[in-house]
Amino acid sequence: MEYGAIVLAGGRGLRFKRQKQFEKIGQKEMWRYVYDKASQVIDKNNIVVVGIDIPGGETRSRSVHVGLQALEDCDRVIILEAARPLVTVEQIKLLLDDDSKSSTFALPLVNTVIGRDGTFYERSSFYDLLTPQAFDYPMLRQAYDTGKYSNTTDETVIMYQEYGIKPHFILDGENLIKVTYERDMEIIKQMLKQQEEKDDIDCDNRWERGYSKGDKE
Repeated sequence: MEYGAIVLAGGRGLRFKRQKQFEKIGQKEMWRYVYDKASQVIDKNNIVVVGIDIPGGETRSRSVHVGLQALEDCDRVIILEAARPLVTVEQIKLLLDDDSKSSTFALPLVNTVIGRDGTFYERSSFYDLLTPQAFDYPMLRQAYDTGKYSNTTDETVIMYQEYGIKPHFILDGENLIKVTYERDMEIIKQMLKQQEEKDDIDCDNRWERGYSKGDKE
């Protein structure tokens, strides 16, 4: 199966008050963390960073569409956001390996849900949808090419409205925090540092196990 990836890095950052995708965390800009992880799983020639490789659209949906058009033919596409730099390589693999035509991370709601009219809802009936998400590329491309979807917030909605396909929920993603406001940056920096320290420890442990095995042989 041929995989493709779209990294959304073309936002204007109105709530952040500047383009957050270019904010540096350590030595790298935020979008680069997402790209580097995706490139460990997907051929770099099949990764399009909207806002870097090509200009973004006026809305998120239009940015996704131009990303789909820029990709060469592939079977499955994953859509990632530069504003969620804590995504892991394992999570990317999990979405790509999922056999659903529409796959998304989701978490149960933890807060009380109330409508603007004052109506309370049972939170156990709802999920909080997260990105990244993965889809059947030809189907998503065909849906976008109809021109009907120019301002949606989520591609699982498009797959449902166009084909009646409900998303497959992968209950994971507590790390998939989105940087929305400037105050979010300190949280992300701390969590990214912890994530990288854990990765270094895991790498050292794997090396030591391999070294010990080699010694015995």
